Amino acid sequence: MKKILLVCLKFLLCAGYLFAQDRVITGKVTDSGDHTPLPGVNILIKGTNRGTSTDSNGKFQLSVPNETQTLVFSFIGFVTKEVSIGNNSAIDVALDSDVHSLQEVVIGALGIQRQSKELGYSVGKVKSDELNQAKALNAATALSGKVAGLQVNTINNGVNPSTRIVLRGNRSLVGDNQALVVIDGVQVPQDAINYLNPNDIESINVLKGANAAALYGSSASNGALIITTKRGATPEPRITFTNTSSLESISFMPKFNDRFGGGTENYSRIFVPFENQSYGPEYTTGPVESSVDGAVEGTLIPVGRELEDGTRQKIPYLPLKDERRKAFDVGRTTQNDFSIQVGDKSGGFFFSLQDVVTKGVLPGDEYRRTGGRFNADRTYKGLKAGFNLAYSQVATNTTNSNFYNNILNTPSYIPISTYRNWRDYKNADGSLNYANPNNYYNDYFDNPYFSKDINRNSNRVGYLTGGFDLSYQATSWLSFAYRAGLTYNTYSGKNWSEKFTYTDFAKASGKYNAKDLAGSAGDYSAYESQINTDFLITMKKNIGVFSGTLILGNNIRQKTSKYVNAGISSLVISGLYNLNNLTGQPTAGESNFTSRLLGFYGDFTLGYRDFLFVHASAREDVTSVLAPENRSYFYPGVDVSLVLSDMIPAIKNSNTITYAKLTAAATKVGGVNVGPYELQTVFNTSGGFPYGSLPGFTYGNTIKDPLLKPEFTTSYEVGGELGLFNNRVNLELAYYSQKTTNQTVSIDISGTTGFSRATINTGAMLNRGYEVTLKGTPVNTSYGLKWDVNLNYSYIDNKILSLYEGLDEINLSSYYGVVNSSLYQVFARVGEQYPIMKVVAYKRDPQGRVIVDANTGYPVKDPNLKSMGQTNPKHRLGLSTTVKYKGLALSALAEYRGGNVVAHGLAETMWFTGLAGPTTNYGRERFIFPNSVYQSGSNADGTPVYVENKDVALKDGGLGAWDSNLRNIGENFVTSGAFWKLREVSLSYDLPTALLSKTKVLKTAKISLVGRNLLTLLPKANVYTDPEFNNTTTNAVGVNATYITPPTRTYGFSVSVGL
Repeated sequence: MKKILLVCLKFLLCAGYLFAQDRVITGKVTDSGDHTPLPGVNILIKGTNRGTSTDSNGKFQLSVPNETQTLVFSFIGFVTKEVSIGNNSAIDVALDSDVHSLQEVVIGALGIQRQSKELGYSVGKVKSDELNQAKALNAATALSGKVAGLQVNTINNGVNPSTRIVLRGNRSLVGDNQALVVIDGVQVPQDAINYLNPNDIESINVLKGANAAALYGSSASNGALIITTKRGATPEPRITFTNTSSLESISFMPKFNDRFGGGTENYSRIFVPFENQSYGPEYTTGPVESSVDGAVEGTLIPVGRELEDGTRQKIPYLPLKDERRKAFDVGRTTQNDFSIQVGDKSGGFFFSLQDVVTKGVLPGDEYRRTGGRFNADRTYKGLKAGFNLAYSQVATNTTNSNFYNNILNTPSYIPISTYRNWRDYKNADGSLNYANPNNYYNDYFDNPYFSKDINRNSNRVGYLTGGFDLSYQATSWLSFAYRAGLTYNTYSGKNWSEKFTYTDFAKASGKYNAKDLAGSAGDYSAYESQINTDFLITMKKNIGVFSGTLILGNNIRQKTSKYVNAGISSLVISGLYNLNNLTGQPTAGESNFTSRLLGFYGDFTLGYRDFLFVHASAREDVTSVLAPENRSYFYPGVDVSLVLSDMIPAIKNSNTITYAKLTAAATKVGGVNVGPYELQTVFNTSGGFPYGSLPGFTYGNTIKDPLLKPEFTTSYEVGGELGLFNNRVNLELAYYSQKTTNQTVSIDISGTTGFSRATINTGAMLNRGYEVTLKGTPVNTSYGLKWDVNLNYSYIDNKILSLYEGLDEINLSSYYGVVNSSLYQVFARVGEQYPIMKVVAYKRDPQGRVIVDANTGYPVKDPNLKSMGQTNPKHRLGLSTTVKYKGLALSALAEYRGGNVVAHGLAETMWFTGLAGPTTNYGRERFIFPNSVYQSGSNADGTPVYVENKDVALKDGGLGAWDSNLRNIGENFVTSGAFWKLREVSLSYDLPTALLSKTKVLKTAKISLVGRNLLTLLPKANVYTDPEFNNTTTNAVGVNATYITPPTRTYGFSVSVGL
């Protein structure tokens, strides 16, 4: 790497010497209409290939020979202009819009380029500058809030969070609803976007629905993200170095019980020094009654049991402010990027390197991503060849424990942040180390740092993507293209639990958790490969007022994967996590999969007078995962675009309306939501079969319909685009309706069949919605001040139309990381939104009042689960703004989601320990449950008679109420899932070109202050955590797990220089 940089610098120095007799021309290129700077304008010395291009502020700097007289300025959509420079050293140029030029080119399915005015459906686009505005490490999270209809969910906020990207809601009941990801024409696994360098991305075209993405086949039935990476675009070499350093801190903590300390029901209002629950006496500086020590005088109170040396830790019996925040680290990330590019109209190349190092807010959690990319293309007469290759390696080391949950459930008076160094039994001065598990105060919960350190994961992921494409323009109307792509991804990792032996004294002391840990270790390795090829024949012809483009193609795709794992559950030697270091028998598993798909497709566009475009597509797929009778399926689509501003003279010549278009589309697309071999009834290993402990094989408990068919989605869309005042205001509207039938689901069946479940085709889902995108430029002055405002809004209505005959609902829940998953479950239910949350709820009378037991005052549980609402946001809003003045730019992005509910797994554990703020609402005194009634008899017809509860208080106002009773009501842990987030803020400054020219080396320099998720606003009832987090990337969204990491905000500083 150092050698490469030295060579580049030497080249620049030599170049500077050779052109010492040249003179430097600086200037700025703007749009003559609205005076905005034009980035990327090509500037050439007339008659040569020597030149440069403008930076993001439209500025340029070019060294020219003394005899140079003319510069040529060219840019897509503008009239090429030749400018005489004479003896000037600074010139400003204004380019005129070319009304006859092509509109913006949109890269659609299969990489087919089309003019935006031809499109009969809605497509979103995010450019590089917008994507990298706040220097996000993850390209998926960087998209959040920037495109109408697109939602990005994250599992948590760890150093390497998994993401879920969904476009326009759900289509499949239990299958995959995530969008397809395509990088430079190569289909990649959906998680590949998490490992892609965002700085390498030129643009992302968002094909929102089946209408836009149908040509990709069944894998794009949920829409697609078409990612195009950078190519060489400047006539002279451009070298860029960027460093971004950022800090991460916790942005939100739950509302805690800071009123009552350690105690349980058995010692009501008596302090228990070794207790993990906080149902004890109020905090005070006065005497405290202890279950072990009696009345304790003074400012310090003993905690924990008596230790081996006869001592006990003594601390103030007062809540510690921000102690839980101190238990975490300040996260740190350093990101270094290098790129070099050069190119002209005949071709070019782009090369980049990146290294990202992150230390997370969870102590010990680490992440490192290192990668590189090389893109090149060349055109020679009618032949064009392109090549791309990228590799990214990600290494992580994270905890397996629920560290965040354990910290939250540590009593408020415990100085938990002082317990980090637990390994030594004694301190350097010979005193006992209170952080060591043998000496830790708590009898029931381990030291969170101990659990965090002994339960770890180490993972390494390698992503290799590459491809090449060849195209040949045989005649003016006929061309051929062939594209091949490969992804090869490797996964390896180790997880381990450290062996630990407690002292004999600790075991005999009564510590409940003083049980030796045998230790364990596990290894896994896997690979996934995918080969994808396309062959296309393109025919274009204009006949009079008609234009036509016909594309015929063939697609072949093969996926292969292998997964191997092995584990041991008892270590011989502590700290040695080799699989040979075991007692007993190891466990192992292996899986192998291969699937193949063959597709044939056609795409035809007919244009009339350049204002009416009719586009039709059709595809036939043959897949290996279905039975021969059903493995071939066909789906067509058609869309229409009518450009009113080109058709109607009154609009065409209007000074108000710049652009107006109407669109309509209808498409049917197939989707296969089963994997290889899933239609075969297979045998599974089973211990104890046929008898004793002998290993054997038994049938699985699910029978599969061997004649399973694809799911089919029929989609309709209408919309329009309107540009006003020379495109100072742009409005896009879209309404869509998608109905998916033939759903692939598993249902319960009679055990007399020999199986408990069956996978069949049944059910239908309807998904409707509308989208609004509004872009405006309220201020745009000739002296460099510009203000842009963008708004995007989407409304989604997902509903289940039908399931299997006699079946009203399907349980989607498959939770990991919640204490009692029966309290809140996610369902697909006929006639209701998808998905909905149903919970264990309070039983209520016909007026909605809570029914309590007339003797205990405790609320009565409803025997039926109660629907709380949908778990996917119904409303999504993104609002961004950018203010620019010369080289200074201030940008911000806010996002809103609402109309959904979320269940908090953390809340349940905090009610158990008594550390949730709401458990102190009544001062731990007995209280009459609000808006409650109890039964006082029955009417003649047997219906109960309820009277208002004015005198029956809960039997207990402490642990008996909040833990033993109310904690068993899931309704208590469900809140609105709405939130407002200040997603991004960026303040940047481009140094003046005139200043940089004096360095003789730097061509561009930019400094930025950036921030992400700086502010989160939640409904008053949500006192627990960020509702954006989910416990899964499946369809069963809406539950926060106990293993999540805390919400954080990020602040950063970035410096970028161009040579």
